[in-house]
Amino acid sequence: LLKFIYYHNWFVGGSECPREGAGCSNWFYSQVWWVGIAGETDGISSYASAAQIRQETVNSFNQMAAEQNDLYNYGVMPWQVLPILSSPWATECTFGGMKHLGISLLESSIIDKVDYAVKCPNDFRVLEIEKFTPRLLTFDEYTHWHFIFYFDLRPYIREESTFNLIKTVFVCIVLCVASLFFSSDANALVLQPVEHMITKVEKIRDNPLAAMKMADDEFKREEITKMKKGQKGTRNRLLDAYGSCCKHNHTELMETVILEKTIIKLGSLLALGFGEAGANIVSHNMQGSNSANVDAMIEGSRVECIVGNARIRDFSIATEVLQGKVMTFVNQVAEIVHGIVDQFHGAVNKNNGDTFLVIWRTAGMSDEQVTKMAEMSIVAFARIVAAVHASVVLAGYRHHPGLQQRLRDCCRVNLSFGLHCGWAIEGAVGSEFKIDASYFSPHVNIAFAVEGATKTYGVRYLATGPVVNRCVTRLQMCCRLIDRVVITGSQAPLDMFVVDLDPANLPEQEEIPLPRNVRWNMRTRFLARQWMETERTKLWSERLAIEELFEGDPDIVRMRKPFTQHFFDTFSMGYLNYAAGQWEAAQIRLQQTVKMLGFIDGPSRALLRLMEDHAGTQGEWRGFHRLSDFSEDDPSGVL
Repeated sequence: LLKFIYYHNWFVGGSECPREGAGCSNWFYSQVWWVGIAGETDGISSYASAAQIRQETVNSFNQMAAEQNDLYNYGVMPWQVLPILSSPWATECTFGGMKHLGISLLESSIIDKVDYAVKCPNDFRVLEIEKFTPRLLTFDEYTHWHFIFYFDLRPYIREESTFNLIKTVFVCIVLCVASLFFSSDANALVLQPVEHMITKVEKIRDNPLAAMKMADDEFKREEITKMKKGQKGTRNRLLDAYGSCCKHNHTELMETVILEKTIIKLGSLLALGFGEAGANIVSHNMQGSNSANVDAMIEGSRVECIVGNARIRDFSIATEVLQGKVMTFVNQVAEIVHGIVDQFHGAVNKNNGDTFLVIWRTAGMSDEQVTKMAEMSIVAFARIVAAVHASVVLAGYRHHPGLQQRLRDCCRVNLSFGLHCGWAIEGAVGSEFKIDASYFSPHVNIAFAVEGATKTYGVRYLATGPVVNRCVTRLQMCCRLIDRVVITGSQAPLDMFVVDLDPANLPEQEEIPLPRNVRWNMRTRFLARQWMETERTKLWSERLAIEELFEGDPDIVRMRKPFTQHFFDTFSMGYLNYAAGQWEAAQIRLQQTVKMLGFIDGPSRALLRLMEDHAGTQGEWRGFHRLSDFSEDDPSGVL
């Protein structure tokens, strides 16, 4: 009995073995702590009293254990436990339907040994103890009486609990890491792209014209990504190559990325197709999220603006001669017109064959900003005149045999321009089947009429008083007042100004080929748009005077070189006589200016023809006349 108790010594199991290198009960996770006799009868008391061990035997065995030096050593019991081993087996415990009598090695606390005193096995949890009994017994012998030993499994349970905690923590960490990876992939592949798409749709809804900038920003990010990939080292390239071998279709775009790019492209096409006039239509329909129905026929809105009209001269002849290539011809002209108008903060509304309707919106602007818009509109059309006649591409049409045969000496690409300032109704025109976003008002009609009057006056570029009078004085001095007329749609007479320009003085430019390392592709177009956006921003700076661009542009200076100050002074005196009704004096002055330039001055000739046709009516003269008073066969000249 003592050998069994000492072999599973509870007090050695929680400490180091007595001999270094030898075994002890420390090898095991359970040790004996309660020894006794159990049975269902009351007669077990006699067996329990007979099982008591003598004190001398306990002391002798404990001494032997202290001197033991074997491969497995028992170890000694604390002196407080020795009396318990030799005490009567009188500790009574009843549980499990049986009476237990025995001794508990842990019945009292021992400093640094036993912290929790236990007398009966049922004082422990069920999982913390394990009993051992003889097996070679009949059932009757077992129920009558039998030895029973209880082992303390708390070290094992403690270790198992520790491992279970570690396993639980490990599983939690694995689940957390997996959830983070899953969340990261879900955010990167689904949520963030969807949020980006929603953000882009909201931006397009608030400002449909912003889609073009979004497309440029997206292209810029793509180019930066390509550049970073090209700058990778050899090691990274090998890793990428290995990854591409292990992953199939790795370079395919995700569906969310395709949808995002598609939204940007659709927004850009909407901005290109509808322009500023259609911005309200797009915004109005995208704000209604309750229905997928499209309501294109929304009410128009009134806007303050400067209206310009540009027309390609002799377009019918060009159409007959060029046939299918006329589309290329129009697009080549449109590229110049659209580019310069956009640079000067204007917007081309629509192209109707040979005409371009151009709008500079001034709604909500201060007086200084309206002045700048008026100046930019005047300078923009002057720049277009120079660009059209200096274009190497358009210069090729001067040598076209068909055009030379029909136009003879006037075989040049010519545009005429008209500018007026007022209000217009911005909205959609059409039906549920087809709409066009445009501007309509009497002032738009006046702008068309002013452009049409360029043929009457034999000039390329006319502007009305409401536009010129909004400019600074220096730029007003560059515009020549040539008449005061009443145009259909205008309640008051309008001053007519001409911006004198003679493109014949522009030198013929040579074609400059692109460098060999430069290809006209999407990247080059993007860089060109970025440069144009930078120049566009500079023009809106308060420190930049627009009139200096007009006076300092070398092409504009060349085109204005024939128009001397003596010519302007002489024409001004003649016009003042004309406006005052002193037509005889006016005719003398204007007959001088009509040939002073070395070529026919259209306004001088037009006024002379008007005075000739209405001779004798000076008494009814009020300083202005109707634009329709010019005779239809007025030979003022077509440039």
